[in-house]
Amino acid sequence: MRDGDLLDEPYDSISASNRLRLSLFRDSHDELDHSGLCDKLCEETAGETMSGNLQKEEPTGNSRDHCDPLTLEQFRERVRPCSDVMEQTVHIGGSRKREAYIFYCDGLIDSQMYHLGLLPTLEKWKETPESPLSPEISQAEHPSRIFVSLDARDHDHIYARLFAGSVIIAFSEEEGFYECNIANQPARTPEESSMEVSLKGPRDGFVEQLSINIALVRKRLRTPNLHIEYHKIGSETQTEIALMHMEGQAPPGLIDEVRRRIRSLDLPSLNGAGELEERLADQPLALFPLMDYVGRPDYVVQSLMKGRFSILVDGSPAALIGPGNLLLLIKSPEDSHLPFYYVTLERLLRILGLLLSLFLPGFWVALSSFNTDQVPFTLLATVTISRIGLPLSATMEMFLMLTLFEVFREAGVRLPRPVGQTVSVVGGLIIGDAAIRAGMTSPTMLVVAAVSAVSTFTLVNQSLAGSVTLFRIFILMLSSVLGMFGFFAGMFALLLYMCSLESFGQPYLQPIAPLRIKDIVASLIQKPWDLRTNRRKRP
Repeated sequence: MRDGDLLDEPYDSISASNRLRLSLFRDSHDELDHSGLCDKLCEETAGETMSGNLQKEEPTGNSRDHCDPLTLEQFRERVRPCSDVMEQTVHIGGSRKREAYIFYCDGLIDSQMYHLGLLPTLEKWKETPESPLSPEISQAEHPSRIFVSLDARDHDHIYARLFAGSVIIAFSEEEGFYECNIANQPARTPEESSMEVSLKGPRDGFVEQLSINIALVRKRLRTPNLHIEYHKIGSETQTEIALMHMEGQAPPGLIDEVRRRIRSLDLPSLNGAGELEERLADQPLALFPLMDYVGRPDYVVQSLMKGRFSILVDGSPAALIGPGNLLLLIKSPEDSHLPFYYVTLERLLRILGLLLSLFLPGFWVALSSFNTDQVPFTLLATVTISRIGLPLSATMEMFLMLTLFEVFREAGVRLPRPVGQTVSVVGGLIIGDAAIRAGMTSPTMLVVAAVSAVSTFTLVNQSLAGSVTLFRIFILMLSSVLGMFGFFAGMFALLLYMCSLESFGQPYLQPIAPLRIKDIVASLIQKPWDLRTNRRKRP
């Protein structure tokens, strides 16, 4: 937006940064009113800082207390190796020359507000007869009113504010540091999430900036019942996370347990939502995802309204949703925007795809290699004829085909999207046909492997797809050694393992185990909207 365009907009609808630009644009036609600009900078800086610190907690499990106040020389020496930290000295104080030392991180501040707002404010103090630090100076112009004072004993907090985009100011002949929050960190505009395809739903997805992600959720839940708690994790990264839940929907004991686990984390760094998911899990070595992750705020709102909690991590374009279970992972954010009868069919197809992807390869190998008497004679004749002259056993054929399909899938993910889709589809067709012509595999084995691989694509959660691939190989190995007995042994072992999993104290297979028929039907069958709420309007 150009400066001239701001003049026609209502003042209340203009953002904070654009309001400053508007005042500067108007004042540039006559004279720059430094005192008015000073007041505006004071209001915005204090407002942003106070709103950002109201609910934020200290770094979780790794805060370091410093008894000795941080001096200017110590601060300057500590940031000297950081070439992106800039230092500027401004002379102030009228007859008694004093200096203001300004430190900021290049690329993380609003350059326009710095040069046209902050520096003129400091330059204005040259015209005052007294030093700006003296008691005679007006309270409206004293640094403690214009800037936010920082606790010099909390070294980590001062450095964290510097690298978060704030300007740190120190004055000669005075101890302590001040903060001017004019941060303008690099951010991406919300766009459609690449993790979930939107057909009829909204197309605004999460980005890497925590404040924007929270705003995307808040604009959909305009109620004080949405509670948001800030935590900091990592002694070095100081990564901010936001815990969100709905009062009256989420059980208080569940939220207390989540808080306890977050506060118990003692880490030097947090690399993303994936690491946080693993560290918060009941069983860190679990082979199934115990929390769901999505890139769409509308699905987060749906989960919050159903009594779950959500965690947003600064720097991650996805939200964690817990507690998770198997039936939650097969649901799609698009389900609430499609007709109920079609959503029910889709969910049943996803469950069918999950079962085919897990059990079909092992079942077919056990049937065709060990229990051929259970195969219909016509099908057995077709399979036997197709295997004449093949150098590999049925087990090796299946391992070869599944490995090739996994290679194609991985190549499709790593390559650019248009090229990757072509490699996955065309590569599988061409190489599969070539393998049949070369006598390396039979058409029947190729069809079974292809159906198993394609069924994996029906799964919404990619972490679940990875777990399915692992257990598919496990069941295939047992089936290739013990036949149908090994197949059923692997299937029941998988079932028992999933029954042993919990997510924040909730059974992973609920409502299947423990069995609740009513909840199973409600999870699989999408009800019409009139039946989903108790406040149904009748004619």
